[in-house]
Amino acid sequence: MYGQLYRRLLLPVFDRVIKRRHTLGYWADIERSQWWSHEQLEAHQLEAVRNLLAQTARNCPYYREEWQQRGLNSSHLQSLADLTAWPLIDRSTIREHRQRMRSTVATQLLTKATGGSSGEPLEFDFNSDSNDRRTAQMFRGYSWAGGAPGTKQLFIWGGALTTVPRWKRWKMALHHRLDRHLVLNCFEFTPERMRQGFDRLNRYRPEVIVAYTNPLYEFARFLDEHGLRPVAPRSIIIGAEKLHGFQRDLIQNVFRAPVFETYGSREFMLIGAECERHAGLHLSMENLLVEILDDDGTPTPAGQEGNVVITDLFNYGMPFVRYVNGDRAIAGFDVCSCGRGLPLLKQVTGRRLDSLTTPDGRTIPGEFFPHLLKDFPAIRRIQVVQRDPAVITLKLVAPSLTNDDRLLMLDAIHACTGFAVTIELDLVDDIPLTKVGKLKVVVREVDGPSLMANRKSSPIC
Repeated sequence: MYGQLYRRLLLPVFDRVIKRRHTLGYWADIERSQWWSHEQLEAHQLEAVRNLLAQTARNCPYYREEWQQRGLNSSHLQSLADLTAWPLIDRSTIREHRQRMRSTVATQLLTKATGGSSGEPLEFDFNSDSNDRRTAQMFRGYSWAGGAPGTKQLFIWGGALTTVPRWKRWKMALHHRLDRHLVLNCFEFTPERMRQGFDRLNRYRPEVIVAYTNPLYEFARFLDEHGLRPVAPRSIIIGAEKLHGFQRDLIQNVFRAPVFETYGSREFMLIGAECERHAGLHLSMENLLVEILDDDGTPTPAGQEGNVVITDLFNYGMPFVRYVNGDRAIAGFDVCSCGRGLPLLKQVTGRRLDSLTTPDGRTIPGEFFPHLLKDFPAIRRIQVVQRDPAVITLKLVAPSLTNDDRLLMLDAIHACTGFAVTIELDLVDDIPLTKVGKLKVVVREVDGPSLMANRKSSPIC
């Protein structure tokens, strides 16, 4: 009852009247366009890219000069494939040229910053209309999982790290009450806090749980090991961190609800989300153009891993044109049996910097290490550190790890890394989360190839 009231009255009044936003109109538009054919959606993207390039060249000094030097003009874009002629940008580009990347005609810009889970926070800008569009994409993606605005939701999320003024706490509490959101701070997920979280979950009886992957997985393990049976929500929405298959299995078994994976970032909000078929991540195609490229900047063959490159089609305030966001994904865009024309991204494999290298030329994917959690239940949390090409250190929260476990683990790791690298096991009491509540699984502090260096990866495990 409240959910209908919220969506039909409270949200429209707040969004349209008080804030004068266009979010709900854009949401209605993309609810229709998701059923367009792929050809219709590509035609929409092509028109949007042409408009973006034309406006960017007129209004953004950095891009105008860079493109003029290369003789590039939006009129040259006859197909989406032609966009490969335009240069790539990355975080370093924005840090160096942010002021000149802004539009000279933008009346008001919003500013955000990434959380810095890669170790390098980034400030960037966008116009309000772009914000409305990306919020609409989030509403639609969460709706696929039964998490439309107004549903009763429990968040397992990062909390504030600094003291929040009292007026702001009251404002946040009011928003949470109206939105029907209960937030559990994953920064405080000690065993005692998880037991309290279990009690609060069962009293609140949420329709949907929204959570960071690793804190929810730890919570599920805790409940499973202590024989605690939580109230089953309608669904679980996972985001912010990569979800592994074994994590999905345990979470679904413990909470007795389907898991819906999402993929997003601060720069763009929701990039992709699972629908009810759980066949992959439907891309927010009306708002974003996603490419998967090799390290030399060419399109990656289907089925192979490459760099994620994103163009925001409607951020005219500070355009992101072919932005290398640091993530890795499997190339190729499938069609879903649900009937939506939105393509499916096969798989996001993790951060580019999560890969480790060995002196004998191997590349070890960062996702190899979380699987040790599956094979060695004594490990509560893991972090992999490489500060020397010949040494990989595993920090382990594993108070009950046996010597046999150590030997088996070293054998499994060396089978992947070879013996040109030394593996060190460091048992610790805790591994702190990042400032935004995420677990940084891989800390790589050795020099590697440049972002777009032309190289070939060695076979990986």
